[in-house]
Amino acid sequence: MTEVGFGIIGCGNIGPIHAMAIAEVDQARLVAVSDVVEENARKLAGKYGATPYGNYEEMLARDDVNVVCLCVPSGLRAEIAEKCAAAGKHILSEKPLEISTERIDRILAAVDRAGVRLGCVFQSRFANGPQLVRQALDEGRFGRVVLGDAYIKWYRSPAYYASGAWRGTRRLDGGGALMNQGIHMIDLLVWFLGRPVSVFAKTSLVGHEELEVEDLACAIITFESGAMGVIEGSTAAWPGHPARVEVYGTEGSAVIETGEVRSWQFRDDRPDDEEIRRGLGREADLGSGAGDPLSDLKHEGHRRQIEDFACAILEGREPAIDGREGRRSVELIEAIYRSAEAGRPVDI
Repeated sequence: MTEVGFGIIGCGNIGPIHAMAIAEVDQARLVAVSDVVEENARKLAGKYGATPYGNYEEMLARDDVNVVCLCVPSGLRAEIAEKCAAAGKHILSEKPLEISTERIDRILAAVDRAGVRLGCVFQSRFANGPQLVRQALDEGRFGRVVLGDAYIKWYRSPAYYASGAWRGTRRLDGGGALMNQGIHMIDLLVWFLGRPVSVFAKTSLVGHEELEVEDLACAIITFESGAMGVIEGSTAAWPGHPARVEVYGTEGSAVIETGEVRSWQFRDDRPDDEEIRRGLGREADLGSGAGDPLSDLKHEGHRRQIEDFACAILEGREPAIDGREGRRSVELIEAIYRSAEAGRPVDI
């Protein structure tokens, strides 16, 4: 096999982003799409020469669909993923993998039984800035990491939440500003600092009375390494501000904002550090996510991750972000919610 056939389940806001990205990956081809709203499937399929389906199980019967992109609401993914795995399809799921670690574990068990690969879309990891930070961490340039922070001060309008009846619900969204929006930066924080072991948090609903979930959250995290950190997340901070992740160590520090390097300082300064500060860490426009995303969705981050996933299938290796990696951010967010509900620190 020299080309991986992709199918998409869910042709709403994010499904077309996957289709656009697949079209730009040499190792991938969009074969079929499915949506319960058949007109959405027909429209997307027509644009990319794919076959539309109203029933995704019919799509799963195709031998030329090797990978399924799960673009359905978060709380619907476990059951569909189990059927995809049973059909022998590899799975690339939007974030979060599911709304709880219990449901994620169902997916992990299904793909393990079937011997297929599972990936979770966290396209922010593929931006230049986070890649540079991860490399510097691997080289030990930060010394002992002492602090790591994630700030997601975004805005989502009533129109955004009204665009899908599942948005802002406990059953299908699983949470609010953290589980749906902040999870991208929370994933980066855990990728950089490692396993969190305890958290003390508060959450609130202040700007969207119609929601069942939080639009404001603050958490203090302790990591296994002894480092500490803060997570601040909101979808009520008008007009929305760039998301930021900061890493501080005894030998250096870095700040990443919307995938770009904003601050880059190390005690053992190297010539390429100055180049990074001058702009080598800068990105093409990947979209900030700060304001309403319905008219600002970008696909370059997805293209990079889909290319990695397609190559992983062709090369018989694990993708850069597999299912167990995707589980880690949800585990932390669950602990934040437990702490906020209990009003005390909780262990993870």
